[in-house]
Amino acid sequence: MLVRIVSRFVVLLSCLAAAAPGLAMDFPAKAVRFIVPFTQGTGPDRLARLVAEDLARQWKVPVVVENRLGASGHVGAQAVAQAPADGYAVGVMATNISVTAHLMKSDAFVPMRDLQPLLIAGYGDMTLVVSAKSPFNTLGEFLDYARANKGKLAFASAGMGSPSHIFLAQMQQMTGTEFLHVPYKGTAPAVTDLIGGQVDAFFVATHTVKPYLASGQLKALGVAAPQRNSHAADIPSFGELGVPGFSTEAWYGFMLPTGVPEPVAEKLYRDIRASVEQPHVRSELDKFGLTVRPSTTAQMREVVDREFRSYGEVIAKYNIKMQE
Repeated sequence: MLVRIVSRFVVLLSCLAAAAPGLAMDFPAKAVRFIVPFTQGTGPDRLARLVAEDLARQWKVPVVVENRLGASGHVGAQAVAQAPADGYAVGVMATNISVTAHLMKSDAFVPMRDLQPLLIAGYGDMTLVVSAKSPFNTLGEFLDYARANKGKLAFASAGMGSPSHIFLAQMQQMTGTEFLHVPYKGTAPAVTDLIGGQVDAFFVATHTVKPYLASGQLKALGVAAPQRNSHAADIPSFGELGVPGFSTEAWYGFMLPTGVPEPVAEKLYRDIRASVEQPHVRSELDKFGLTVRPSTTAQMREVVDREFRSYGEVIAKYNIKMQE
């Protein structure tokens, strides 16, 4: 009896192994959804639409981009996690998933449990800017004053729990500074008040900084990354200015519901990576300010795990809450 059961189990495993390549060969047999937890025109949305267009031509099936908004990306991420784990729902995500995982805890949706990494497509970073009227002309001057006058400089963010808020907290932790945090509801009003002198500093996406510098409205003190950004090569990096360990580098990439069969996940990885590396896709992403640097799935898992731990420490230390 035992021998018969074991024999049947071995046959079943053999059948599953034989069927596995067929899963990938037959995929996709219907429309694939790219779920983007952010508005149209953002970095993840642009990435999703470029890759979706390329894959639709290759796969000969529709690849539909859905923008599922709410709770700083948490709503869209949950929609990905709750989709069937068959490869037909792909999340186009960003670094903030490692932040909201701490700020919006729920037994129903645990991002690090319910989403599986696929690949990082590329990265963007931010530049520390001050008003053109500011007395600070270098990062050193700014940080020295902030250390000696804790809490006197007003530093804007795009909102409580936003990436710019987390990066501000990290910078304080690493540089021994302390700022008066002024949260706004988005980037635009923060920039407006910075130009007007109502706040002293702000982190702005590096690829959008140049028009403000050219118009004389803002001054850039440094790209908050280990190295210079190719989109603003004339702005020195924090790394070369004496703050080597601090970085606002944020990834943009793809995640799946946990449990997608390995052959399907591998096909998605191969095809999406090949699409991202297409010259025309790379060129368009470069124009948008995204530095294309594809990862393996294992590398993405390491990055997400490391960020989750790092952001968790900062969030706990500064008691950061999501904006109401």
